[in-house]
Amino acid sequence: MKKKLIVSGCSFTDKEFVSAFSPEIDCSFPKWPEILADKLDMEVVNLAFCGAGNEYIYSTLLDGIMNTPKEEIGLVLAAWSQAQREDYQKYVKNASGQFSYDDKFNKKMRWHNIRHNRQGDIFYWMIDTLRKYISFQQLCKSYNIPYRQFQMIPAFEGYLHGLMKLDQEIFDNLDNQDFNAKYEYKPILRDRDEDKKKILELYLRYQEYIDEECFIGWPPTKVLGGHCIEHATMHSRKIDAVYPDLVVSPHDMHPNKKGHEKIAEYLYTKITLRNLNGQLV
Repeated sequence: MKKKLIVSGCSFTDKEFVSAFSPEIDCSFPKWPEILADKLDMEVVNLAFCGAGNEYIYSTLLDGIMNTPKEEIGLVLAAWSQAQREDYQKYVKNASGQFSYDDKFNKKMRWHNIRHNRQGDIFYWMIDTLRKYISFQQLCKSYNIPYRQFQMIPAFEGYLHGLMKLDQEIFDNLDNQDFNAKYEYKPILRDRDEDKKKILELYLRYQEYIDEECFIGWPPTKVLGGHCIEHATMHSRKIDAVYPDLVVSPHDMHPNKKGHEKIAEYLYTKITLRNLNGQLV
């Protein structure tokens, strides 16, 4: 029996991803978790969903671990998303609603998410994200389960520089010259640079609690010498822009088939065949 590769994340990981910008493009190709599972000779359990935030990612991984015999788990991967996203659940009789989807482990519960206007502020959202890093790490270690975690997309940079609106909303307004594709960022401290400095200080404050060998790209921002997976695999360092042959279309920056293959290959090189927590990965 093959070991299970349990993964959760957002649209960069969702096996059912459909492009809002270019729905005519076939995106049914294998995504990076499926490709990586083949490389590792494991059975993939892909829990990711478009629009998901870190509460969803952590919760689905927790449930996945709890509902799987531990001896069947070969590796667990957390592909963290943007910090400002909010996830919550409701009990429903009938499936309905945009950005809502079934809880795989709890019948009649539906997940919902909000990309903007989450309660709190960017400092709280980043502390909450750092807590999830540590909680996920300790959860896996407590069961002696091999794991890796990483920021799939930037945690805070996009929000600080003006969060992009929903793909569908942007697509619907391509011909609207008065449409602003980004939300305005309002600094909490003196200016955006001060806010960014505060966030970087949070990374450094929590660093001692992070097992860096199991966090790919730590600290997950290039300002501190690390990276997120999107930037490490799909962006040119010279011009700080995405490689056009790795994305779905000029309007949709999600990875295409080649992009997912590159992400899978990169992660495979980072997941070494060494003894981790008493188990081989």
